[in-house]
Amino acid sequence: MTAITHASATTTTRRRPPATVIAASILLGLIAAVGAYGAIYFTGLEGWSGLGLSFVVSYEFLALGGLIAVIAFLRGHRLGRPGVTVYAIWMTYFTLFKLIAFQELQAIPFGVVAATALVLITRPSSREYRN
Repeated sequence: MTAITHASATTTTRRRPPATVIAASILLGLIAAVGAYGAIYFTGLEGWSGLGLSFVVSYEFLALGGLIAVIAFLRGHRLGRPGVTVYAIWMTYFTLFKLIAFQELQAIPFGVVAATALVLITRPSSREYRN
């Protein structure tokens, strides 16, 4: 007769992201995509100057970084959470800058979404998520 002394552990290293990670990723992905489009569209309406082109290239670079951070965060990469945290903080400060410098009230939804995502990122379930 054979006795089994131990069961082989079949743990998976992949698991589904928590709801806070999914929600924060969706919010940040949306503001990165909509903001990137808006930067091109509204800068083009005012005319393409050297300063406008410089702004658009810088904004697109940061939006692309935000999208890469969102993907890394969803996949549970160790740099994903710091990346989305930096992007959400940057979007919050950029919104404050636009409100103070240009009195652009249309920027408020971007700041609210970024602040909401920042709250979701700091939740314990988001902090513990790793693959």
